[in-house]
Amino acid sequence: MSRIAAVVGCKEGWYVLRETPLPGPWHWFVATSFERAMERLESYDVVAVDVPLSGYDADVSSEESAGVHERYRQPAHKVREVHTYIHENPGVAHFLFEVHPKLSFLELEGGFSASDGHRGDKLRLRDRLSCLCDVYPSGTLYDALTAFPRSQVSKIDILDAFGMLWSAKRIATSRAERLPSTPVFDARGFDMAIWY
Repeated sequence: MSRIAAVVGCKEGWYVLRETPLPGPWHWFVATSFERAMERLESYDVVAVDVPLSGYDADVSSEESAGVHERYRQPAHKVREVHTYIHENPGVAHFLFEVHPKLSFLELEGGFSASDGHRGDKLRLRDRLSCLCDVYPSGTLYDALTAFPRSQVSKIDILDAFGMLWSAKRIATSRAERLPSTPVFDARGFDMAIWY
């Protein structure tokens, strides 16, 4: 059976949401580094990550940091951490997938199209929660939202992870969409796709 996970950067390090086997149960933990998170996900089939996995210079300058943070909600040092891990573990490309929670929620709302992508910027916590209540047990969402103090993991991080996990399930069951629709590879041969 497929084993899937979503990994989101948080204040404490990395918030990891797992679902195995499908469907449910769900488990979560916080890892202080991306490497430690991945150590617990070695045998997983799909790991969704809210970080650009390709076409990005891991040595990004501080001037570029703002743009990375604006697009992915992750500071540049977290992007570098992921890229360092990929560089040191080249075999992970077959189960790591870039998943943007904004696209996941747009698809959950009824379908994503390039012309309405801006709507995801306005999703508040209650909007995210409303979308997720249709696909996850309310008790599971409550338990996840109350498992860690906000000083470690924000509620937005947790809900984004659930949205990404929904997309990870679509990847595992060959129902996911991707941008761009036609594969494009970077200089390392990494598929430059965002999945949802």
